[in-house]
Amino acid sequence: MSPPIQLPIVTVQHDFDDVISDVRDGILPSESFWLSCYKTGEPSVHGKVHASLDDRDRNLVRFENHGGVEFKHNQDKVFTAACPGLGIPRTRTALPTQSFADPLPLNASGQRRKIAVFDVAPDGSQFAAGYDDGLIYIVPTATSSPSVWTTSKAHLSSVTALRFFPSSRALLTASLDFSLSILSAELPTLPANASGPTAVRITPVRTFKGHSRAVTSTAIVSRGRNVLSASKDGTVRLWDVPSGSQIRSLGVAGFVPALAMSLGERGEGAFSQPPDGEEGAKPMQPDEREVETSDKVFFCALQDGSFQAFDLGAKQSIFHSASLRGSSPLQSIAYSPASSLLATGSSTGVISVYDTRSLSTPLTIFSRNGASVDDLTFLTSGGGDAGLAVATEDGLPYVVGVRPEGPVVQAELIGANCDAVRCVRAGLPTGELWTASDDGVVRRYEGLGV
Repeated sequence: MSPPIQLPIVTVQHDFDDVISDVRDGILPSESFWLSCYKTGEPSVHGKVHASLDDRDRNLVRFENHGGVEFKHNQDKVFTAACPGLGIPRTRTALPTQSFADPLPLNASGQRRKIAVFDVAPDGSQFAAGYDDGLIYIVPTATSSPSVWTTSKAHLSSVTALRFFPSSRALLTASLDFSLSILSAELPTLPANASGPTAVRITPVRTFKGHSRAVTSTAIVSRGRNVLSASKDGTVRLWDVPSGSQIRSLGVAGFVPALAMSLGERGEGAFSQPPDGEEGAKPMQPDEREVETSDKVFFCALQDGSFQAFDLGAKQSIFHSASLRGSSPLQSIAYSPASSLLATGSSTGVISVYDTRSLSTPLTIFSRNGASVDDLTFLTSGGGDAGLAVATEDGLPYVVGVRPEGPVVQAELIGANCDAVRCVRAGLPTGELWTASDDGVVRRYEGLGV
């Protein structure tokens, strides 16, 4: 197999927009910020961008580039950066349009708590953040400083997965404590006796137990009568939400720990091959508690570096990729039925993209450095091109265009100051992205459609 394509990195001083604002507002006559470019196997380029007010138009900030980098203000809050010496074309440096900090006070060290997992409601009205102590916050998005939010100690240990139901008013949670729970996510109202910012405490309305090791990932089937959970015990379990009971347990190949999962409808022309394993194996009959499972498939990213695809309706494995000797664990996986694409991300920074109509050979393999790829999500435009948002342990999340001629970095997501970005989610508006990172901040980006 060919080595991964090496994609470049463009990183700019995380508060460069504040520097530009200070110059524009006359607080500083001029100021510089740094811009660095990297590509594995080539010398890095570290430059400076000097910002100053135009002599005539005092609302215009001009930029002077030094050290082999190019920085340009396109329009409004849209900036691009390039490095001719490394062959890096103009790449958008995207700033968050909204940021939300952990509502709790800073700790004794003056730091916010690290966000372990995150999700945003389908209607965009609120987001949920989970922490290593089992706490979960559900925070309205109408303002960056909400006066009231919901909190729950739903688990005894680290929260590992959060998923809003399609209604946006219920939340599925999972943990290292082997369990799942459902929380009410109704938008809270400020209590009449509240004298300041207030947390409304809630308890789970449903709990699911059955796994023998940590639950690592979850998925919600259609409207949410059924949910799926993947675990380090090497099983994926299908649950009936109204009764809280298990419908079926499916074992992955060799019961290897499943580290991530992605669910979606069976794409057109996908998975035409016979079931993985026994030729002619009979599909399982659906349970009467199953709702809208017949047209669904899901993928599991496994600790041995392989991935496995299952037909949820038939309860059968339909593909299991090869596990190469020395393969690093797959930490993340994303499936896009609209584009017939599957992407996997490894603990050593390698991303592989597959056509689900032919899973045996990847369309492309690429990497930027050795930082773990902790989360992936697809952005798809009406034109059929796909963008893939990547959350990385090095704190340098980005959007890459997945094209027939090869991958290309389309945007660098600026904001986290080298703090690991654990989660990335696509919102409802075209091109909207949300990230959550170790600095305890949730960031919202807009206008990143491809």
